[in-house]
Amino acid sequence: MTPDAAQSTVQVRHLQPAEWAEVREVRLGALAESPGAFFATLEQEQAYDEQKWRQRLTETAYFGAWEDGRLIGLVACFPEAGTDADQDGAPAAGWHLVAMWVSPDRRGRGIADRLVEAVCDLARARGGTRVALWVADANPRAQAFYRRLGFRLSGERALLRDDNPDSGEARMTLDLSGRPGT
Repeated sequence: MTPDAAQSTVQVRHLQPAEWAEVREVRLGALAESPGAFFATLEQEQAYDEQKWRQRLTETAYFGAWEDGRLIGLVACFPEAGTDADQDGAPAAGWHLVAMWVSPDRRGRGIADRLVEAVCDLARARGGTRVALWVADANPRAQAFYRRLGFRLSGERALLRDDNPDSGEARMTLDLSGRPGT
């Protein structure tokens, strides 16, 4: 199936707290399949109860890619701390993209592009001018994907996990100003 054909059968939409069980299943699958790509661990998130999952979906905007009634991809975003959102209710200039994952059997079909697009659209609609993320050094495919979408390395570096001094990550940003929305 071509990426264009996949786009016509996949629905990307904002997820609701009532969908917590589906999000939990996919998120735990992501942490099991790609443990080096995420700050959180499978063990940490397995311990979350229904209330915690619902709270996450209430406090953070999650988008899901659905195909044939099955959730096959996730991404989440939130306003970055320290942006204008903290002052007098002004919209946040910076948004942060987290928890990006697409099922391995669905990769390469444009689904991840559409999930990032959903984040950018939300950020833009809420006054955002940039989207940032952290990407693991050990994930060159993700780094190339984000570069293709226009994200650029900021020069900031961090440790992905405190328990692993070799787990570096780099911050990438995308300037939304001048980019057309969808």
